Amino acid sequence: MALTLAVPAAATAQAAQPPCVTQAEAEALFLYIAPELIRQTGRTCAANLPAASLLRQTSGPLIAKFQGESRAAWPVARQAVSRLAGPEAQPILQSQFAEQVAATLIAPAIVANIQAGDCRYIDRIVTLIEPLPARNSAALIATLVQLGAEKDRDAAARAPFRICPAAAGTGTAR
Repeated sequence: MALTLAVPAAATAQAAQPPCVTQAEAEALFLYIAPELIRQTGRTCAANLPAASLLRQTSGPLIAKFQGESRAAWPVARQAVSRLAGPEAQPILQSQFAEQVAATLIAPAIVANIQAGDCRYIDRIVTLIEPLPARNSAALIATLVQLGAEKDRDAAARAPFRICPAAAGTGTAR
């Protein structure tokens, strides 16, 4: 859920616009990395949140809800990762190894951009989306990231990816 704040703030070395992914691919990517992202964000924010915070839980219903969707999201998430990683990564992405490790490689890149002051907002977002189905949560996060990128061109230029404008509103939430 840190993606709402962290993806727009993530720096890239690219001077041009970052690659775009479809709305469905962005949602699948969020679903796929959510369990690891929640865990790592919780560890990063632990000192800045109350002990009872959902974000500080390393297991339980919140993580389980996303884990249940994570594996099923991998085929479409792999398409997003493929677009972002480029042709050199294609052989690796076709292996089962990629599915097992991609989230543990992607999440730290996002979490590294979280500042202490972000934690209370991220915790609030996680608390608000907790009752939603995982797919709806991913669709909401993708939409917020897209909105943020459209409103803040500087943040959009620093983002590691963008959601293709033609794909807006064509996600998979139910």
